Amino acid sequence: MPISRRRALTLASFLVAPPLLGTESRAEPAPNAGAATFDMAAFTAASGGDADAAFAKALAAIAKAAADASKAGPVHIILNLEKNASYRIKRPLAFRQLHGFELNGNGAQLVNTTRSGTLVISGCNRLTVRDLTIDYDPLPFTQGTITAFDKQAVDITVKVDPGYPDDAALLAAFTDGFFKVMDRRNRALKTGARDFLSPANAVRLGDGLMKVHLHWSANDRFPSQLPITVGDVVTIANGDAHAIAVDSSVATSLIDLKLLASPGMGIIENGGDGSMMLQKVSVVPGPRPKGATADRLISTNSDGSHFIAVARGPTMEDCSFANTSDDAVNVHGFYYYVVAKTAARRFLLSPKWDIGLAAGDDIESCDHATFRSLGRGKVAQLTKRHAPELKAKIAQLWKNRSPTTQPDLVYDVVLQQDLPLKTGDAVTSLTHIGSGATVLRCNFHACGRVLMKAPNAIVENCQFTFSTGVALQAGSDIGFWSESGFADNLVFRNNRFSHCVNGANELTGGSGTLGAIYVGMVAPEGAKGFQDNFENRRIIIEGNHIDDSYIYAIFVSNADGAKIAGNVIGQTFLRGNAFGAGELFHIKPDSAIFVGRARNVEISNNVAARGKIATTPVAIDPSCDKRTVHLAGNRLA
Repeated sequence: MPISRRRALTLASFLVAPPLLGTESRAEPAPNAGAATFDMAAFTAASGGDADAAFAKALAAIAKAAADASKAGPVHIILNLEKNASYRIKRPLAFRQLHGFELNGNGAQLVNTTRSGTLVISGCNRLTVRDLTIDYDPLPFTQGTITAFDKQAVDITVKVDPGYPDDAALLAAFTDGFFKVMDRRNRALKTGARDFLSPANAVRLGDGLMKVHLHWSANDRFPSQLPITVGDVVTIANGDAHAIAVDSSVATSLIDLKLLASPGMGIIENGGDGSMMLQKVSVVPGPRPKGATADRLISTNSDGSHFIAVARGPTMEDCSFANTSDDAVNVHGFYYYVVAKTAARRFLLSPKWDIGLAAGDDIESCDHATFRSLGRGKVAQLTKRHAPELKAKIAQLWKNRSPTTQPDLVYDVVLQQDLPLKTGDAVTSLTHIGSGATVLRCNFHACGRVLMKAPNAIVENCQFTFSTGVALQAGSDIGFWSESGFADNLVFRNNRFSHCVNGANELTGGSGTLGAIYVGMVAPEGAKGFQDNFENRRIIIEGNHIDDSYIYAIFVSNADGAKIAGNVIGQTFLRGNAFGAGELFHIKPDSAIFVGRARNVEISNNVAARGKIATTPVAIDPSCDKRTVHLAGNRLA
């Protein structure tokens, strides 16, 4: 089982239950010049306390007001929830084709009782959600303590923490996902534990006692991984519906929103113009459930937030993410693989999902062997069709990658100008890639990565603690997830890191992501050494404070034009052993900063602590163009 394996994200079928679209309501908006304002109290009173019925009436009234207003132009519509109210809902609230709508939570809480999606926002323009809390009861995950396991460490007996669920529906969902060994003191992954194991099934043995069968042995270990033991604390979760799902929308704003649990991703945005704003959003574990004596150790069952093939990336300001089961943030486009060239300028492409490439898009190409650009262009025409006769050929393109969800769908694309593309090469949209993603003054604790695969990205003045793997990453993942693209005009500045990369996976011989800050690429399975390209361009990594990293502090590769300056680095390789780290690139770690396969690089005025492994501040790989690599003022403290 590959150690990089993660639960595949779900773009379609977000919801377990149909969303509330509502029926006609006679409620009238309160008079307000320039806006139509609705108060939830009126709908609640008319529904006998049934929250689902009340929201159905409210959404119907909003839809009617929007339709009436559209004849004269968009109108600002506000739905005010009751102050500090709690609404227990069974179905998600769906907002569709609204312009200028605002859901004002007034401190209210939505409690989802069915482990389904909670908010669906589709085809909206400038929709705002503010001052609202979202939680789940029952919770969509469980946690507890290992009391026993078999000789193979495949069947694990877990005593569920009091107050946490062990119902049949939840256990039936544990067919994949995450089984993690945790540290209650840090509310983080146990240092040296595998980043995650994966459940195959679970059965209830008695009240608060369950047996989890894993896909592979918990003690089938690599050198950097500690064995599981009786008494270890574990969390168990599987990805399902996403709490907040946004698609085909522009300028959605989430302000003062608290998301305390999610059955899948916390916030997902698919396609559209993007430009989502998140201000003071918290994606963190909620309070202890009724009857519990231990804190929650999970917020979201998969990613905290995920932005897929949007034209403009999100802006995040003063947000907090903690205990996301997978990545905290991921912003990316997709690669589309060349099935065949059918004429000059004309190609058949295989998509992973049916999203993210359209006529008029600017594109970047990628050679299948070196991953160098073969040139840029523009899509003049794009049509789609199913081609079952090409299914076997398409499958070969996805071998050893996360597979396509569209096994016989092809995009028939005509470019404005020809490119020298061959079967197996790839293109990505530069129009729908999340350009301009910005993360400012945010906190990340015990999460997966913050992934900036989009161009023109900035992460500044943020804090990262106990990140399971790489804390902050940029660069192409053409190797497994087929998520684009390479870094271009990237700034990682004035961030603080502590105890990051405390999981075991990055210290294995097969890992290429080797820094608390990592800029590089994920190559296909079987690739060795630095790939022959310089596709990450114009990178600035400066003014960061990186303390107590379990691996390199900064690792950069495949770069043309990088500045690494003024970073202050404490201890690295904190376990006193590099284990297998660096074997993929045939290197033996001895520095705090490492640069491989790069040119036009300035590395200056970085200060690093001397350690058992790090005996020099900076190491430069022979694959670099050393004539264009300039070092000055770097020293050990």
